[in-house]
Amino acid sequence: MPETPVEGVLHAFTRIGRRLKSKQAGDTIDHSAHLVLFVLRCNGALRLSDLAAKMEIDASTASRHVRALEQAGLLQRSADPDDGRAFRVELTEQGVAEWEAAAKRRMQLLSQAMDGWTQSDIETFEKLMTRFADGVINLVDERDAGKAWADKGWALAAAAAHQNAENVENNK
Repeated sequence: MPETPVEGVLHAFTRIGRRLKSKQAGDTIDHSAHLVLFVLRCNGALRLSDLAAKMEIDASTASRHVRALEQAGLLQRSADPDDGRAFRVELTEQGVAEWEAAAKRRMQLLSQAMDGWTQSDIETFEKLMTRFADGVINLVDERDAGKAWADKGWALAAAAAHQNAENVENNK
């Protein structure tokens, strides 16, 4: 049992992180593969070396992920317009759909976890979590001036979820 509030926060993040990283019902690929899709969804087509750098993994690991996702039909290679010897990887339509579906499932999970909370509690929680995330990013990730790419990914997921909800509502 945590002895201090800070230990309690660390314990809670560990419990949540494990569950959000685990395969959810409906997932067809693992969490690390979803991260590849997320980076490409946020950035568009990237060279393998740029993808690896954004993910902070080595090129051989990125290459294995790309190969598997390409075989699954979620990524495709295209010639790099800046260097004909190089290639870029990008999401296929199926890859976009897989990422959006996975993001939707995780947002539904979080929404269900907050079921029964007041709107005020949810807004307060969001503000505190954002403030906390900003604090961690500022301390740990000062070297990365381009950190906003991750924020764009969740904005895209939220917009897609909102659009899907509107479509469902309009079809009733």
